Amino acid sequence: MRATTSSASGAQQPAAPGDEAAPGSFERILGPERGAAYRRFLEWSAGGGFVLAVVEIRRPAQREALAAATGAAVPKLCVARLVSVGARSVRTLLEEVCTSSADTSVLMLTHLEEAHDAARICAELNVHRDELARRFALPWVLVVHPAAALALQRDAPDFCDFAGLWLPEEPGEGAEPLLEQTLRSSAATSGSTVRLNPDVTMAPRDLLSLAHEAVVLGHVDQAADLLAEYDMKHPDARTGDARRALIDGLLLRIRGRLAEALARFHAALDLCEASGDLPMIAALLEEIAHVRMIQGDLNAASHLARRALDLFEQLGDQRNRAASTYQLSTIELRLGNHAEALQLAQESLRLSEQLGDQVGRSRTLHHLSVIEKRMGNYAKARELVRESLMISDKLGDWNGRFASLLQLATLSIQQSDYAEARERLRESLKLGEEMGNAVYCSVVLHELGSVAWLEGHHAEARELWRESLKLSEELGAKEVQAGSLVMLGQLAAEQGQFDHGLPLVRAGVEILEELGASNLPEAKEILRRLEALSSADSPR
Repeated sequence: MRATTSSASGAQQPAAPGDEAAPGSFERILGPERGAAYRRFLEWSAGGGFVLAVVEIRRPAQREALAAATGAAVPKLCVARLVSVGARSVRTLLEEVCTSSADTSVLMLTHLEEAHDAARICAELNVHRDELARRFALPWVLVVHPAAALALQRDAPDFCDFAGLWLPEEPGEGAEPLLEQTLRSSAATSGSTVRLNPDVTMAPRDLLSLAHEAVVLGHVDQAADLLAEYDMKHPDARTGDARRALIDGLLLRIRGRLAEALARFHAALDLCEASGDLPMIAALLEEIAHVRMIQGDLNAASHLARRALDLFEQLGDQRNRAASTYQLSTIELRLGNHAEALQLAQESLRLSEQLGDQVGRSRTLHHLSVIEKRMGNYAKARELVRESLMISDKLGDWNGRFASLLQLATLSIQQSDYAEARERLRESLKLGEEMGNAVYCSVVLHELGSVAWLEGHHAEARELWRESLKLSEELGAKEVQAGSLVMLGQLAAEQGQFDHGLPLVRAGVEILEELGASNLPEAKEILRRLEALSSADSPR
């Protein structure tokens, strides 16, 4: 006789065909240890009144297989899909599904992660836990996505205490999101701090130096106004003035027009090489390196940044040497060269402090925070970035503030404080929009998608990653683009849409291979796992 399971409406439906009741079926679905533990739970809990098991499962196909195998192993299984609760109470839904506790062997609750009002459901389970346990005095199995399990622990801690068995996701079972993707993108840094006026003791006086200073601090509208004033006084400067062309390129980069920015920088570089203007050659090499970093061409960026640093050292320009050392450190970190990145950052901080350059000091403190986080030193990372943020706010440095807010958000994500992460990310997105910085916005949207994914809000995550992908494709910010492709593909695969998800992940991996990105091994591992899962889920 074929086993049956009950749907949320209480109607009997046939279980999926196959050998669900065969020995070892739970072990095949959950793995040897978790499968054996789940089997024992069903054996010793039958007829014993209320007892709760929580099973973390990532893939819908795996969840359905567990429901079918459980229905085959017990006399009568009732399944309540929490996504269908609607405006009803959880108790009402359970009463519709489980009309008679005496005739039911096991009550299974699923689809919490897909419920629009999951927080309310968790709160109801928590508040009415004793009442529900008395009303449905039989074994419960709550099958949840790992992200929903975190929300359950947060919003229903007392209900979770009822669990006699909790089977967490096995290490390595799921492919975690590339949360480091944002940190490895150039938008996580606040740009070059190389100055047209390298003397830290003297405030910029001429209009071009003032405009450049405004760009460095993220005041884009002010920079554009100063540039317009300069053009009124120097109408022929756009074609023959390298300093003027450099600022043109900076504004184009901020607005996401990377190819045009490179063209302006290279045109200015040709002028400077013809005239032998070494300080401007170094400054332009630095800015070209920064664009190459945004595009993900890290090897070219490193080569250009080292050429710029060599020139600043030859010129004895200590302030710009500190700025160039900082930028080279950010590139080396993204290349995966942590020890070299740390050494360069410490040297940049030493020079900035020696010179009294607060902008340079703030940027380097932020960068050291990123390095400390990579090393797992979260308390130190938070201390450094807070100091950086305090300096940026004092200086009115919007670029520095953006970078620090983003770093604080990623630290909150690491510590599963998603509410704090959302707040910081929304603040940084607003700032990025005010600055007109499209690259900044694409990265924040990607990271907001990761937070939504971790909280189990899959539809929201999909929309945010799509928006980030569209922006990064338009910008040519290839590493951010690759991250969004990988995450969109992973999300589709987790929902059983392997035919749609795998091509997206492969496309992301191909971009990272082209870039030689340091996070390529992580992306390849995600692809490998999804291909294995796809093969396992394929009909035989």
